[in-house]
Amino acid sequence: MAPKQVDISTLDPRQLQSIHEQIENEINNLVQSSVALQRAAGEYGNSGRALQQLSEQKEDQPMLLPLTSAVYVSGKLASHESILLEIGTGYYAERSPQEGVDYCKRKVNMLKENLDKIGQMVKDKQQQLTMMGKWCKAKYKQLSLQQVSLSSACCALS
Repeated sequence: MAPKQVDISTLDPRQLQSIHEQIENEINNLVQSSVALQRAAGEYGNSGRALQQLSEQKEDQPMLLPLTSAVYVSGKLASHESILLEIGTGYYAERSPQEGVDYCKRKVNMLKENLDKIGQMVKDKQQQLTMMGKWCKAKYKQLSLQQVSLSSACCALS
């Protein structure tokens, strides 16, 4: 369903201010989404580089394996011929390290495309925000001029 079009020249200043705040909130949400996508792209990039390095290692080479971000255990590389790649929440696929690198590159490219789309959306929303700010100022100015002329007319009657 397409958003309903409203002629902003018919809105009062409070309604314009409300729309202005709504657009600000949308911009903030888009920026937060952008930060999350950038973080995810960085993680996929790091994973791709780690897989590339893994494929260059020799079997039985000692290494540290992360259990958590702060806890590592020592181990040996049994094989660098296949890896388990998480492809979704709780879903894994056995792949070669090169297939894993390719997967990570595809994910980074997809995330960058989405980042570009979000960047354009932010620019569009910022233009809307600027336009709403101008309309708000014009409406407040119009109201203040009306109040001045109304108070002058009242003083002339007394």
